Amino acid sequence: MNTTRIINLFRAYFIEHKKMLLICCLIAFAAAVLDFGLSYEAELSLLAVCFLPLWVVGSFFNSALKRNNSSHFFTLPATTGEKFLNAVLFAVVFAITVQILYIAGAYAGYYGLRPILIPDASNLYERVGGRLFFNGKLELEPYLLYAAALSVFLFGSIYFKKNAFWMTIVSGIGLALGYGLYIWALIRITFEDTTFRVYSISFPYSLDKYIFPIAAILLFLSLTYLRLKETEV
Repeated sequence: MNTTRIINLFRAYFIEHKKMLLICCLIAFAAAVLDFGLSYEAELSLLAVCFLPLWVVGSFFNSALKRNNSSHFFTLPATTGEKFLNAVLFAVVFAITVQILYIAGAYAGYYGLRPILIPDASNLYERVGGRLFFNGKLELEPYLLYAAALSVFLFGSIYFKKNAFWMTIVSGIGLALGYGLYIWALIRITFEDTTFRVYSISFPYSLDKYIFPIAAILLFLSLTYLRLKETEV
């Protein structure tokens, strides 16, 4: 495993896609400035900060494996593991960068734009910090869930040959509906319940909040590596 090659792959991807990445960063910052400067809920910027990294990561391998670029990608002087680590490193760095820009834009909009347009005395911590902290402590659950989502979309980018981002969304919705119908049918058959009800299954807190997301991250990262290795072969 050569660290220099991983860094070079990271730099090469940034140089090749710098225009798209800079536009995404600008959108995240501008959305936060406008949202926190003009509104109370700031849902638009929160949607942007969640959507943009998923969209970029969800098309990471898809852009490299297009017909015109695939031969170039496969002949890069790097091993499968180095290409995989480069993808994971990029996903983490880009997601953190967008999050930082979101927070910076929130403060810029709240303390810079809002006093000019709509003077307001509400607490910014309740709207920004409150999403990340619980009782004054860092809440890891949202980050684990988002990391799991990133790993799913990264796998989708190598699994689907075209429109990987949208295909991942459609497949996820289809699997969720199929799983829900399977559980509903299984409960109806097992308990002979002929009425239509919404059933829920509760798990221990640590299992539901931490173990499942970590397991999903490890699973989809492993599938991504195996799929990348299979594609190169």
